[in-house]
Amino acid sequence: MVALLEESVSSRMRVGDLARHVGLGASRLEHLFKHEARISIRDFVRERRLEAAATLLKTTEERISAIGYYVGFTDISNFNHAFKRRFGLSPRAYRARLCDGAAEETK
Repeated sequence: MVALLEESVSSRMRVGDLARHVGLGASRLEHLFKHEARISIRDFVRERRLEAAATLLKTTEERISAIGYYVGFTDISNFNHAFKRRFGLSPRAYRARLCDGAAEETK
């Protein structure tokens, strides 16, 4: 099931779709997942999306809005807010800090 959730990070699979795929009702699936993983499906997927975004910010020069959309956020302001809440910096500041750190290493 975790593999399906990992897949849903960029495909925008919904809990109902996932529940049908594993033969459970959506509320039952959410309950079982939270009981086992100690995190809701929604939070798990959001966390994976933010981790993927952080990796893309480190490894590409892609526009921040494109990264947000690629990892599954449909609203760029929601992406910026969630990213800042998770990492303590906006995506732009996060990338800038990485660039500053790389510049310091080359000195």
